Amino acid sequence: MVGLSAFAGACLSYHHIGFHHLYAMLAATFLSFGCSALNQFQERDLDGMMERTKKRPLPSGNLMPKEVLVLSVSLILMGMGFIVLSESLSAILIGIFVIVGYNFLYTPFKRISPFSVMLGSFSGAVPPLLGYTMAGGSPFDVKILLVSATLYLWQTPHFAILADMHADDYIQAGFKTLRHSYGEDKSRLFISVWSAAYFAALMFLPLADIYVYKYTMFAHIAVALPAAFIVLFYSDNPRIRFHTLNLSAMMFFLLLAVDSMIVH
Repeated sequence: MVGLSAFAGACLSYHHIGFHHLYAMLAATFLSFGCSALNQFQERDLDGMMERTKKRPLPSGNLMPKEVLVLSVSLILMGMGFIVLSESLSAILIGIFVIVGYNFLYTPFKRISPFSVMLGSFSGAVPPLLGYTMAGGSPFDVKILLVSATLYLWQTPHFAILADMHADDYIQAGFKTLRHSYGEDKSRLFISVWSAAYFAALMFLPLADIYVYKYTMFAHIAVALPAAFIVLFYSDNPRIRFHTLNLSAMMFFLLLAVDSMIVH
């Protein structure tokens, strides 16, 4: 998902597929690998307290902390290396922002406030912006800012639903959750409001002239409408809502990339 969204961002910046698009996808992917591994190093003791994560390599004893630290730093450096190949200062700064935001702000903040999801969503929303700048675009272009803003709106309910599904597990490890802090009703309201905002933004995007072909725009609407109906009105099952949210975002970035490939 991270690699795909970065690739789609590069496609939105420059329609003719080239090495910059590959570098963007690899940069975002390796950076994601590295930040995830570093996060597991940082939270290895907490992961051992949760059913969902206790079989990960560190709490299960399959890897040693030093090995994971070396691996995570190596992966982060590989990701930054691909960013440097683009010769974009904006992209380099975005890469640094991702590492600092995810591992040194969001990760510790999860034990302080349930609204840490809103902080972590900033790091998760920038892969399209990273790809866009690596392909030569300006980080201040309206199109890519709208795409990244939409991804930010997706990230928040994505993380919130995940935390809601594993609320008891999270509390056992000392993480703050909306359900335990404010109750189930307010947690559901928070998720519903952010999901509605995400789908509203998703429906607005075709009007922002991000697609070249009108058929791609129609396909976008054909995917977004039923996904919005399922998440907002049809299903009370958090897993169905979670996977529908994820699928709608993935399909959007696929369509964005395919639209550029058709042009090429």
